[in-house]
Amino acid sequence: MSVSVCLTFDFDGISSWAGGARHTRSPNLLARGEFGAVGAERLLDLLKERGLPSTWFTPGHTIDTWPELCQRIADEGHELGYHGYCHEGPTSKREETEERAILERGMACIDRIQGRPPVGSRNAGGNLGPRWVDLLLEYGFSYDSSMSPHDVLPTWVRQGDIARTDGPHVFGEPVDLVELPFDWALDDWPYFSPDRPRQEGLRPPNEVFDIWSAEFDYLHQRLGEGVFVLCFHPQCIGRGARMLMLERLIDHMQQAEGVSFRTMEDVADEFRRSQR
Repeated sequence: MSVSVCLTFDFDGISSWAGGARHTRSPNLLARGEFGAVGAERLLDLLKERGLPSTWFTPGHTIDTWPELCQRIADEGHELGYHGYCHEGPTSKREETEERAILERGMACIDRIQGRPPVGSRNAGGNLGPRWVDLLLEYGFSYDSSMSPHDVLPTWVRQGDIARTDGPHVFGEPVDLVELPFDWALDDWPYFSPDRPRQEGLRPPNEVFDIWSAEFDYLHQRLGEGVFVLCFHPQCIGRGARMLMLERLIDHMQQAEGVSFRTMEDVADEFRRSQR
């Protein structure tokens, strides 16, 4: 039995609110992103106390806004992954030169903090644009974590799929880019999102614990092999009751036999070696 747990953090900070100039004149919304720095400090303290590695998908905007805090992430041994410059997602509405410029700017910020470019990417909103796989391959990325063709197993990204309505789906060819599963069910934003306080954004932490722990138990007890990728946003998970829930979830997973906590880069590298 071998189960890898990846604790991943989308440290969007203010960028998720300011991106596209959506809320640049709304101090109350920008303050929600600002709280992300408070949550990040708490999470880093928890990870340090438990001796756990993690992966932080961090926009360049966040690095430029809180360089010392982001430097702490790297200095304490966590992986930094690409997440845009100001939380931009690839889109067919943007020119390739603009997408390339955003990618290079975000990568440069991570290189400055981490001492090397990122090897992993998670797109803002989890959406891949039509040119994005080509760009990730061109810039030497090892893995992406924006899709979930399988819930607990790494897969190869494909190119050339044809979605048909008059016949079966046509599957393209795999390329040298590992997909590590991302799914909204294991993301804190749908449960705790501060932009949905009157809807599902204020779910009780114990209810979310029940969902996440049951997903983990199915992997561990029924399948026995795979990767469990949790996605957190410091501005969501960083509040007190949710932090206590996260501690309880970590306890639950650590008590299970054959479980290791790893960075996404490490899991992607192992998968690539196993396929050769």
